[in-house]
Amino acid sequence: MQYEGREMIGIKDPVGLSPAIVFVPPETFYLMSLMDGTKDLRDLQAAYMRRYGTLLLSDKLQALIEQLNTHYLLENHRFRSYVSQLHADFKGQPIREAAFANRGYAGEAALLKAQLQGYFTEEQGPGLPVEGGEKKAIHGIVAPHIDFARGGPCYAHAYKALAEAEPADLYVILGTCHTPMQHPFAFTAKAFTTPLGTAEADKKLVEAIANELPFDPFVDEFSHRSEHTIEFQVVFLQHLLGERRLTIFPILCGSLHEQISQGISPWEDANYQQTLSILKRRCREHGKVCIIASADLAHVGPQFGQREAVTRGTLAEVKQKDLEMLRQAEEVNAEGFYQSIQREGDRRNICGLPPIYALLHVIDADKGEVVNYQQWCDSQGQGAVTFASMTFSS
Repeated sequence: MQYEGREMIGIKDPVGLSPAIVFVPPETFYLMSLMDGTKDLRDLQAAYMRRYGTLLLSDKLQALIEQLNTHYLLENHRFRSYVSQLHADFKGQPIREAAFANRGYAGEAALLKAQLQGYFTEEQGPGLPVEGGEKKAIHGIVAPHIDFARGGPCYAHAYKALAEAEPADLYVILGTCHTPMQHPFAFTAKAFTTPLGTAEADKKLVEAIANELPFDPFVDEFSHRSEHTIEFQVVFLQHLLGERRLTIFPILCGSLHEQISQGISPWEDANYQQTLSILKRRCREHGKVCIIASADLAHVGPQFGQREAVTRGTLAEVKQKDLEMLRQAEEVNAEGFYQSIQREGDRRNICGLPPIYALLHVIDADKGEVVNYQQWCDSQGQGAVTFASMTFSS
C-alpha cells in the first residue's frame, strides 16, 4: 500500500495471534524475511549492507526487533507463552465469542437486523421470505463466506429458501478453515454468541461422534477462535429464526491441497471417510437436520498468487468453469465435484472445496440447485472472488 508517499507492506497474522496489522517499508520486510533463527544481528547487518549499500546501526536494528516482539511477530519464548495462554483461555471458555462483530458486521442487534434485512431487499437480493404457503423440505444449502459487504445479497438467496422451508432441529455448519490443521476436521461443543443472541451446540451429539472417531477432533478446536466461516452463517440463521431456539454442530474443514497435489481423493483417507460416514448416520438418526456448507468459490488474479490481471475474459471463463463444477454438486456427486477441481490442479483456488465436498457426502438429498451466482472483482483487476448459493432437496 501507499502510506505518506511511501510504498509499505502490511503484515497480518491470519490466525489472529498478533491482533495488529503492522506496516513496514520494503527494506524492513527484507530484514524480517531473514529472521529464521539461524542469523545473529551481525549477519542481518551484513545482509542489509550487501542489499542496500548502507550501514544499519545496531540500535535501529534492535528497535525493529523490539517492535516485532511487541506485536508477537517473532517466534520466541514470549510468543510461545502468549500462544499457550490463548489456547488455555479458549479451551476453558464455554462460549465462542463473536470475533467479527463491529468489523465484519454491525455490532448492535437492531443495526445488524437492518443490515441483514437490506441484503434481501436490495437490487441483487431475492426479496423478503414469503410467509405461509406450503413448506419445502430443504435438507441443506451452500452459502458464501465472503464478507457481507460484498456477498450479502448472495447469502440472502440461500437463506430465503431456508426461511420458506420446514425448520430443522439441528443445523450442521461445515466451514472452510483458512489456517493449517493437524486433522481433516475440527469440532467444538462451544455455544456461538453474536449480537443476535446465543446458538447452542448439540454437545451430546458432538461428543458422541468424537468418541467414535480414531482421532481427536478437538485437537484443532482453537481454529474456531478467529475463523469467520461458521460465525457468518450463525448470524444469518439467528436473523431468520428470531426467538426460536437454534442448535448447531460447528465443524471446520481442513485444506485438501495435499490430496489435490497428490492426485488422490480425500475419501481414501480412513479418518476422513469415517468422520463423514459417522456424521451421516448420526444425522439420519437425529431427525430434521439441515447441512450448511459455508463456501466461496474461485479466487483468481495477482492478489491470489497468479500473474495475470483479472479481465472480463477471465471472469467469463471462471464463470463457465464454476457452473460446470457446480453441476456436479447439483447432482450430489461428491467425487465428480472433487475431480472437476483436481483435473485442473485447483487452478482457480476453490476456497469452498472442503465444506462442499463434505456436504455432498453427508447430505441426504437427491438433487441440488444453484439459486444465485455472483462475482466480485477488484477495480484494478488485482483479484476476483466468486460465490454462489445452492439448495438441496429430495
